[in-house]
Amino acid sequence: MKKIVSLLVAIMMLLTATAAFAETAEEAPAIKLGQIVCYAHGHGFAVVTAVIQGETICLAKIDEFQFMGDREDIAAVGVPVKDGTFSQTNAETGAVTVLGSKRVNSDLYSLNMQRAGSKVQIAANYNAIEAFVVGKTIAEVEAVSKSDKAVDAVSGATLTDTGNYLAAIVEAAKAAHAQYAGTHGGNTGTYTLWNTTGEDIVGIYMTDLNSGWQSINYANAPLHTLGSENDNNPYIITRTVPEEEIDTHMRIWAETESGKIIEFPGESEHGANNGGLSIETTNIEFMSPDAVTGATQIGWFAPAK
Repeated sequence: MKKIVSLLVAIMMLLTATAAFAETAEEAPAIKLGQIVCYAHGHGFAVVTAVIQGETICLAKIDEFQFMGDREDIAAVGVPVKDGTFSQTNAETGAVTVLGSKRVNSDLYSLNMQRAGSKVQIAANYNAIEAFVVGKTIAEVEAVSKSDKAVDAVSGATLTDTGNYLAAIVEAAKAAHAQYAGTHGGNTGTYTLWNTTGEDIVGIYMTDLNSGWQSINYANAPLHTLGSENDNNPYIITRTVPEEEIDTHMRIWAETESGKIIEFPGESEHGANNGGLSIETTNIEFMSPDAVTGATQIGWFAPAK
């Protein structure tokens, strides 16, 4: 009997621990990734990535790209392209430069830094800045980035523009928040469009009811009807707006090859700022006007293909 009781107690303790672990796991903030392209220093551009959990930065990665040429016995390595698109030739000297990563070309790029008195290679500087932000909150890193002593705060970094790199990581972290803000309220909407009208759709447009923004014709190449011989469903659209414009309301409308118009919201609602599409993730089905008796010929689900 004692063995049975002990076993039951052990099972209850295990179940309690498992439930506590599950509850903790559910409460833990989601891990999010953000990436931006920005200017940080010199004559090129930076690609900066941040991984966050809640307000804490877990990881960061910095790289910069600029045109550079061979120096001494070190050849410049360009970004991988098929036809040499990202290279240029000086008309006067004939010198060839390629668009390259400073990380990949750390030895080459650091030659100039050494001649300017630096004892730390560019890749090592990036690594030091990345290590500094790990475990800190976005607000903490942002405060350091705005300080005149930013370079002194980061052990192992000697770049005069250390503050700029920290600020870029902050922006990448904030971009992660915006990107994963949810199906409503984020600053990027994704709209998956399906054509079940029975004929080709030759025009698909979005209009912002607030700002008047007008899209291109997304069906410049016709969107064929679902199940047809040339079925090319679905067509996916994204729209990104600044954070201050996320309270966006859009009209979407389509024109079939026979001239029928399918729209949401309807004509009488165009001036309203409380209707239409928001910045969200959703499926949109354009249905045949002849087969629908409601106010709109648009459905909000993905049909079985």
